[in-house]
Amino acid sequence: MTSAFEHPSLKMPVTDDQRDRAEQWLQEAYAEGRITEQEFDRRIGQVISAGTRRELNEAFFGLVHVPSSSKALGVHPAYQPMIRPETKQQAGRGVAGLAHFSVFFLWIFGPLLFFALSREGSYPRKEAAKAFNFQLISMVSFIAAAILSNVVPFDIFDWIFPLMGVGWLVLTIIGGAKALQGEDWKNPVKSVIKVEALKER
Repeated sequence: MTSAFEHPSLKMPVTDDQRDRAEQWLQEAYAEGRITEQEFDRRIGQVISAGTRRELNEAFFGLVHVPSSSKALGVHPAYQPMIRPETKQQAGRGVAGLAHFSVFFLWIFGPLLFFALSREGSYPRKEAAKAFNFQLISMVSFIAAAILSNVVPFDIFDWIFPLMGVGWLVLTIIGGAKALQGEDWKNPVKSVIKVEALKER
């Protein structure tokens, strides 16, 4: 029930940054085992559909004890993803970046190795999973293109292969750079080809 003394800021519309931080907060809670997969799905649905800060905050109720006074003011631990300044000081940024760049030395086995050696739920493990999934998609795409080039009676692949190569190189570098900055960057290829051999959360 909404308090009669609800803080005015809780009626403000949710920003993209606040929604992203809320999603990341829930992902961390799920990775640490504080909420079940079913509960994570329910709460993430609340985050996605929230229009105001109060509605966004409701996705965190039950994770911590919320005093009535804190509800009215909007200042309790569950609200932190919405009101704290965004930080890029992710633990393990260097290792996460190396997980992406390791493909240049160990091919697809580089990200896989970093994933296996990283702690479950950690930032490096998430980025290693992202790197591996992207490299897996790229590898399958190159193989498929090579097969089609022997079937299609045109020279279209003479310029498609170079474009694919440039795209692979640029996205691999961007992924590594974003990881070094501690950002939760989403590779645009994943929005088209939703393959997730390794869990990215």
